[in-house]
Amino acid sequence: MGVISPVAELVTLSDVKTHLRLGSSSREDAYLVILIAAAVRAIEGATGCDFVNDLSTTAVRDRAVAAQAVLLLVGQWYANREAAGQNLTELPLAITFLIAPLRKFVV
Repeated sequence: MGVISPVAELVTLSDVKTHLRLGSSSREDAYLVILIAAAVRAIEGATGCDFVNDLSTTAVRDRAVAAQAVLLLVGQWYANREAAGQNLTELPLAITFLIAPLRKFVV
């Protein structure tokens, strides 16, 4: 039995494996599930949106963009498993660019 992603509604394990070109091996499935959950949380935290549970028209429309950001972030973390660099609080530029229009601002 395969590992079930807790956030399958936004990005599935299969989506991630396809994105990373990993094939059908299940050797790293548990690790990938952790990366998916962490990436979804990071993208939701950076935008203030709940892409998994919010079924409003706007959230549903923005899910594809959020899913792409999650795939990119998982790919970044998968390729670079150790923290490196000067500013470790910033998201990679491509992800920042994708999620900028999705950010909710609270006044």
